[in-house]
Amino acid sequence: MKIYRVKGSPDSVMELLEIAANGKVKVRDINNDEVIEITMQAFEMAFEPSSDYSFIEKQQAKALMINHSVPAVINEMIEKSQVKVVKAFGRCTMVAVQLPNGFIITESITSVDEASYNKETNTQICLERIKHKISELEAYKTQSVAIQSRNRNQGK
Repeated sequence: MKIYRVKGSPDSVMELLEIAANGKVKVRDINNDEVIEITMQAFEMAFEPSSDYSFIEKQQAKALMINHSVPAVINEMIEKSQVKVVKAFGRCTMVAVQLPNGFIITESITSVDEASYNKETNTQICLERIKHKISELEAYKTQSVAIQSRNRNQGK
């Protein structure tokens, strides 16, 4: 995989896909997976080789997180957890979830007034937020493991 960085933009990373005989160059934007076709002259003016693979590792960790933390897995985790729902002050819903490993995540939502309060809807909103937090925590864990693994491999 040949990686190029857009000059002056360290977060814009491209993978060189093809240099055609007609002078056209195809690159893939790693950020959004978009394939771009440009002239060789434009390619040489806009890109520089990159040996920094940290961006790619982050993208791979993100992909692992998406694959690892699919909604079904997170829903199963919630089903195995203790969930407490508390109504406070007539219009606030607080949800606390104790995950199977003992870690606790909380969320809350407040309705505009008591007349518009709906405990079931508010509980679902809080649970969706908690699922999102779990997904973020899984991404953090996955990226940490990837970095630790890379550091161990570099140390050898």
